[in-house]
Amino acid sequence: MDTEIQFGEWMPDAPTYKNPGCVIADNVIPTTMGYGPFLGLVGQSDTVSDDVQGAEQFYDNSETSLIVGGTDDSLFVRRASVTETSGMTSIGAGEAWDFARFNDFVIATSVNNSPQYLSDIDTDNTWSALPGSPPQAKRCAKVGEFLMLGNVSGVPNRIQWSSYNNPTGSWASDRLTQANFADLDAELGSVQRIVGGRYGMVFQERGIQRISNVGAPKVWNADVISSSRGTTAPFSVVTVGYLSYFLAQDGFYITNGSAIESVGTNRVNEWFFDNVEQSTIVETHGAVDWQNECIIWAFKSDAAGDFNRFIIYSWAQNRWSTGTVDVGWLVGTAKDAVSIDALDAIYGNLDAIPLSLDAVEFKSGLSRLGAFVNSSTTSEFNTFTGSPLQAEWETGEAQPVPGKRVFVDEVYPKIETENMNELIQLKMRGNRGQRTVSAQKEVGWSGFAPVRGEGQQVAVNMVKPAGTDWSDAQGVQVSYSVAGSK
Repeated sequence: MDTEIQFGEWMPDAPTYKNPGCVIADNVIPTTMGYGPFLGLVGQSDTVSDDVQGAEQFYDNSETSLIVGGTDDSLFVRRASVTETSGMTSIGAGEAWDFARFNDFVIATSVNNSPQYLSDIDTDNTWSALPGSPPQAKRCAKVGEFLMLGNVSGVPNRIQWSSYNNPTGSWASDRLTQANFADLDAELGSVQRIVGGRYGMVFQERGIQRISNVGAPKVWNADVISSSRGTTAPFSVVTVGYLSYFLAQDGFYITNGSAIESVGTNRVNEWFFDNVEQSTIVETHGAVDWQNECIIWAFKSDAAGDFNRFIIYSWAQNRWSTGTVDVGWLVGTAKDAVSIDALDAIYGNLDAIPLSLDAVEFKSGLSRLGAFVNSSTTSEFNTFTGSPLQAEWETGEAQPVPGKRVFVDEVYPKIETENMNELIQLKMRGNRGQRTVSAQKEVGWSGFAPVRGEGQQVAVNMVKPAGTDWSDAQGVQVSYSVAGSK
């Protein structure tokens, strides 16, 4: 007899028995019917002189992407190559630069530094101090026609905004220019992140406020939309359209500026807090993977080293998965266009190119997830465009015949691939709760793994080795016979 066990939703917080999905779904992306591969890193030979502490992608007026970022004491711009501006004051461990675009300006803010800017997004590669005597602040965003700063030096619950449509003008309070400041509810804690747009959202440590323009003399009105949940991880706030996803004190949430809804309760929140290094949770940061319609948050599972774990949320599928990759800082990016000369250098000759020249891999402007990866002295920019990483799934425990033990002798993976090299392991549980684990077996030419196990409840662990092409892993088919009663 046969039964299929689906690779359903990754729900590590649910009980293992009768878990409707997976208890492990690592280095995979949720898809409509199961999971797809998570691709590995490919270095782009662009390096920064130190570990990256904050980076963001923008598009210039010709729709060409550029990446701006910072290290402990410098700022950089990556176009065709990286240009660094040194001489900034150290921002310290655990801090990061924040960035915002305002018309043709790009603004950078951080602790201990006056706001910096690029005067022309199309041509300027050198950062300089923003004119107008703005205050030092950790956060920045374009809200309406104002540049808004938050967590102002000495007053962490303050927001301060520029003159109307003129961030390089005087920042002195003035009814005519509308430049001014406001101190938000101190009970909600310091300003952690500002989300811009026609209206703004200010994330504080223990709350969220929506700010709307009401004109002079007040200019902005703040309405509390949450007085119980904010964020202590500023760069966990990731915005997709008019929705912002964020890590709160008790898990992952989404807000549209009016209401807040959990996306992690009874699903992944408990797993996250069990696996994150608590002393570094404030450094958790996210980026959008547009190609896979996911948000990926990078976090540290130990106090030392880089960000080594990902938790992945697919807004298209409303499902989760994980990744195990070492990075210094995640950043959304666009894949660079590849010239004919560059193709010839990569492949030796054009006849050796395995793809059509109009394939998406060779086009610019495709939004791709990237990351800066640290070495001993530099940080190199990488894109997630390599071969599939080693993927792993483990199902919840199913009971093929209630009240009966079963003997399992074959497991067939349900995965689209030409290389059947999956590794299968059975995990059987008896009627007294004892668990046995079979030896790991590789799927053979006949399409199944000859595993052996007996018990009332059966779970399957499957590993797809790195570097092999596959798609749409949906589950496993288990062949069994009834072995007896309780």
